Amino acid sequence: MKKLIALVALLLVFACKKEESEIPTSPPVGAKVALEAQDSSVANRAAGIAPDAAPGVAQPAAQPFTRMIVRTANMSILVGDTTRSVAAVTKAVEALGGYVSGSNVWREGELLRARLTLRVPADKLTPALAAIREVAKRVDTETVKSEDVSQEYVDLESQVRNLEATEVELRELLKVARERSRKASDILEVHEQLTLIRGQIEQARGRMRYLSQVAAMSSIDLDVRPDAIAQPVVEPGWQPVVVAKDAVRALIGLMQGAATAAIWFLIYFVPVFGILALIATALWKLARRGRPREA
Repeated sequence: MKKLIALVALLLVFACKKEESEIPTSPPVGAKVALEAQDSSVANRAAGIAPDAAPGVAQPAAQPFTRMIVRTANMSILVGDTTRSVAAVTKAVEALGGYVSGSNVWREGELLRARLTLRVPADKLTPALAAIREVAKRVDTETVKSEDVSQEYVDLESQVRNLEATEVELRELLKVARERSRKASDILEVHEQLTLIRGQIEQARGRMRYLSQVAAMSSIDLDVRPDAIAQPVVEPGWQPVVVAKDAVRALIGLMQGAATAAIWFLIYFVPVFGILALIATALWKLARRGRPREA
């Protein structure tokens, strides 16, 4: 770190000497006028006045600040037919310039349920919610949340500008270190600081891109529940012949299982039990012969 500080001091001394050698001791009148004009323009910029503005002339109003709002919505709806409702919602969202980023459809008993994640442009969120209401028989819940990320985005812009200025200075310092010092340790130390600054810049810019994307596209989490009363008593596509074949197939499987168990019992268990019974009988007889006879 001491070497880095020494290099910075060396760079400043070199820059000061260069400026002293370039600035004349007695500038001409034209140069003085140019310097005064430059100072006045700098002061005007600091005060927020345009450089071509004349005194007493009304200036245009400053450009209004654009806020970045992240909006998310959650809805739970009751529908008559889940499949048709999901298709209608998807078509309506795509017509508004959005898309379905996630879809999950499953069956609970005889009822088909679905959960969708929709992305629509921020200015199309209200029409998208209205289109979903038209598809639903009943809206159970509907919530919309908004988050202002404008301050975070402005802070990230300021951070990027400061980091870029530091990067420029470090590049100049690295150039001086290569020309004057030529020490590998000094060059590597400056290069490490430069790499660290570049990583922070990319991280801040990535966060800025993410905020821009989520602010440009709103998200809708939609839960689709079918109406149990509207479901038919008999499901369409029921085939009695197929059910009968399934029952016969299950009966044959049961009979095959019983026959397999009987074969195992006759071929495997009966001989094993017979051998064990013979061994037990022989041992019992031997034990009986070994006992002394009573008078």
